[in-house]
Amino acid sequence: MNNPSITPATAPISRNALKVLLVDDDSFQLEMISGILESLAVTDITQANSGEQALQKLAGGAQRFNLLLLDLHMPGMDGFKFMESLAKAGYSGALIIVSGQSDDVMHAASMVAKLRRFTLLGTVPKPVGRAALSALISKLG
Repeated sequence: MNNPSITPATAPISRNALKVLLVDDDSFQLEMISGILESLAVTDITQANSGEQALQKLAGGAQRFNLLLLDLHMPGMDGFKFMESLAKAGYSGALIIVSGQSDDVMHAASMVAKLRRFTLLGTVPKPVGRAALSALISKLG
């Protein structure tokens, strides 16, 4: 019997069903993190090399993302400004912050994400490790 209280947004998501948006201005990082995600059975990965490009992909509406991996340090629209725009756009999926910034900056970003009511799975320092990313993704169910 179906449980009407379980919606797609709260139901566990298998890794191969995840739709991931990866936002980083460094093409090497985009490829490296995509490779790690693929090794974790996450195959539906969309890359954006700026906050602006990511917002365009989110506005398209054709694809709904369950998970967003966000770098904080990007030219133009940094991760903090992007989170503000993301909240205005009504993003309801999960978020992982990926950055080479200091612990203080990562903590501040986590607080901003929580204040914006994002489902923050956690933060991962660069260089990104497979085990750390796998542990956070496992929180999705």
